[in-house]
Amino acid sequence: MKRFVGILSIYIIASILVSELLTYTNVSRVIGHEFRAAEKLSKSKSKKKVKKLIIGDSTGYALYPCTRSYDSIVSLACGTSISMGGHYFLLKNYLDSNPDNPPEEVVLLLTPMSFSNDLDKYAYQYFLKPFPIWEYKPLYTDHLYQRVKSIPYYWTAYLPFIHSSGYTPEKSVPKKEPEVYLSRTCYEYLLQIDSITKANGIPLRMISSPVRDDYMQRVENISKALCEESSVGISHLAGPYIETINYYPANLFHDEVHLERSYVPADYLGILGR
Repeated sequence: MKRFVGILSIYIIASILVSELLTYTNVSRVIGHEFRAAEKLSKSKSKKKVKKLIIGDSTGYALYPCTRSYDSIVSLACGTSISMGGHYFLLKNYLDSNPDNPPEEVVLLLTPMSFSNDLDKYAYQYFLKPFPIWEYKPLYTDHLYQRVKSIPYYWTAYLPFIHSSGYTPEKSVPKKEPEVYLSRTCYEYLLQIDSITKANGIPLRMISSPVRDDYMQRVENISKALCEESSVGISHLAGPYIETINYYPANLFHDEVHLERSYVPADYLGILGR
């Protein structure tokens, strides 16, 4: 009984302290697609034989939403904020759930701008919460772990009343790193995505989503970064990826990377119904 009272007291005190902490850090609600987190995690652990498995950022999601059901493909595309590490976690979940029926091909569908992501300001909500550290820590690289620890109050993401909500501390932004075109997290997990698909005998294609034509110079700089010597190990993916980049008029986009809904192709890759 004493032990129970002690544990209960610790929990109550911790709850009060966290409440005060979050009050002083201006907790704000993240408006967005919280449902995507549950949807993609559920699908990543489903058992289904498919021709193509799509992973990728929010531009990939716009083209092939993970919330939609398809006959010949499974889409786990969701958002940039889960980082390349999150894309790898989803891919590994799916391959572990389908050891005897792996997909015939894995497609990594994303905008060139996603290569710079090294956990962004939305990581607390869209990376920490969907991928519990106690479950996915064995898949962390040393660098990713350091990035997670640089998020102020990262541990609060797993408190029941925070984890199940759409709230996040306003100041829970990872330590700012120098801007690069290819982040270390992205590079390290591209290597792992390439390795796990090879180990399972699955072809991997990296494909670009539509790009604004006024971003041509920026994309050229990103392309150079993908092909530099420091990016050894991914050149066989980078070259073909660069060839898939298609530019569209900037007025067709509603922000930096997303096409207006009315201009989103019905089947950008021409893979449905095959």
